[in-house]
Amino acid sequence: MSDINFSIHFWNKLAARYAKKPVPNEAIYQQKLKWTQQYLSQTDLVFEFGCGTGSTALQHAPKVSKIEATDISPAMIDIAKSRAQKANIPNITFAVGQIEMLDLKPNTYNAVLGLNVMHLVDEPATTLHHICRVLKEDGVFISSTPLLKNESFLVRSIIKCMQLLRKAPFINLMTQDDYTNLVTQAGFELVHTWAPTKSSLFLVARKPSSKGINSSTPNLI
Repeated sequence: MSDINFSIHFWNKLAARYAKKPVPNEAIYQQKLKWTQQYLSQTDLVFEFGCGTGSTALQHAPKVSKIEATDISPAMIDIAKSRAQKANIPNITFAVGQIEMLDLKPNTYNAVLGLNVMHLVDEPATTLHHICRVLKEDGVFISSTPLLKNESFLVRSIIKCMQLLRKAPFINLMTQDDYTNLVTQAGFELVHTWAPTKSSLFLVARKPSSKGINSSTPNLI
């Protein structure tokens, strides 16, 4: 079983339990929602990858024109579709897919969201370049990322053991500097960073305009 197939199997198996699990810290989650929505507008076309069961995408949908959300797990997407239907939110689509494998047109989206997913990406540099390509000029990439290289040796050892035992998917261990360097090397300008814990980072990065920085975009760094 390849890594991607194992990851799909892992998240399919976890989907129902994941859907019932509350967010770890409601105050931090609400702050991230608030900051994210400061960068969104009613005319925006938004893409989210690694959307899971769709909870956050559904929160943002009323603030934008349309959201296209994807996840590698069909079971996660089934739950997300059901939630959208029950909430009667028509301006969001959920589909199974891996961002690097999708035929997304360049310069299409006003915002791309990657929430709690970049640490699960095998080649984050490639993914970030792909995100930059599909964003419009002055578009924003918004991510919330566990930085598990900052965890203790014990925690990192447990993660490695769980992976060897096929009890956890691939996890990319990064520090804040590792991640922000990858983001800027992909062509982004950092707009806003916030570390609510030593092992996580909320980040907003802008794809520069060929005409210069758009001063109308809020800068909260």
